[in-house]
Amino acid sequence: MEKIEKYIRAQKEMPVVLFCTRESRVGKGSIYGPVIRDVYLFECCTDGRGTIVINGKEFPFQAGDIYALFPGDAVSHSHEKGQQFSGYSCFASGLSLRHILARAGIHPSQPFAPNTLYPFFLAEMEKIYAMKRDNDPGAEFRRTACLYNMLGELLRSGKERSRASLIQKAVDIMETRYFENLSVEELSREVGLERSYFSTFFKERTGYSPHRYLTRLRIQKACALMDQRDLTVSEAAKSVGLDVQNFCRLFKKELEITPLQYKKRKKNTDV
Repeated sequence: MEKIEKYIRAQKEMPVVLFCTRESRVGKGSIYGPVIRDVYLFECCTDGRGTIVINGKEFPFQAGDIYALFPGDAVSHSHEKGQQFSGYSCFASGLSLRHILARAGIHPSQPFAPNTLYPFFLAEMEKIYAMKRDNDPGAEFRRTACLYNMLGELLRSGKERSRASLIQKAVDIMETRYFENLSVEELSREVGLERSYFSTFFKERTGYSPHRYLTRLRIQKACALMDQRDLTVSEAAKSVGLDVQNFCRLFKKELEITPLQYKKRKKNTDV
């Protein structure tokens, strides 16, 4: 008996598809809700636009959006006048769904999935909908497999977003501390990534290595300072945390002219 009860609890914890509906012609300007559901709802908007209100907070939505609604939340929908709404709604249950969605960065105060996942979610929901009348022994597994595919992509995108936020943190550090003796090792430690992995992913996201990005930033800041305050080359170098010799070498490498040539050219154009 204990094993059976344990199995039943596990079944309740694991995500499972309950059913999928297709809204093809919701009336223009229609409003419904608030409703409170005891299941999860994934919606994929294929046409129209409107507003969802979740626990009093408004979220605009439009074609190409995907969002998740949670059990226990008070939800209202309104569709803009002149907009013919359509889309797919997939109802699901499972105690572990809240934790899975949280790992992907999806929660009632941020219910939207990345729009880049829209084509994938739409295809999976179309598959679930096409199986709505299937009642053979394997139908539930096939429908749930589609749900697991969607959750898998959500978790992967959540990881990508998390890594992207770390890269943005590194860029912010460079922007505010470019005049310090920053190193790639220090940057990677600051964002909590191993150095080689950090360097590889940073280049994938920005097109530059961390060192090159910081160098370009320093040269840009130095140019702005020379333009605005007419600093000497030595003063400009010091202001961006470089010695004169290294500054001149990097400056010429980036802009193909020396700092003195840059200052002279700038004066000529200002005349």
